[in-house]
Amino acid sequence: MQEITVAQSFGDQLGQLASQAIVRDSNGRALGIFSPLPAHPPVKDLRLEPPLSIAETENLRSVKTGKPLDEILNRLGIQ
Repeated sequence: MQEITVAQSFGDQLGQLASQAIVRDSNGRALGIFSPLPAHPPVKDLRLEPPLSIAETENLRSVKTGKPLDEILNRLGIQ
């Protein structure tokens, strides 16, 4: 994830937000959506990378374990 540093005045405006806001330029073009954090932790304390890579996630999705729905419903006494 990339980082940008904003001017102090813009940072102050963003810091006062209590909910999401659309960030736009002076021409009215939407640049993105800003979601404020409930606290203002240092960037080094944020967990910005996903816990699993895309390959690891896809591998987990490919594992087919479990029981058929009919068998589960029968075991629960639901027909």
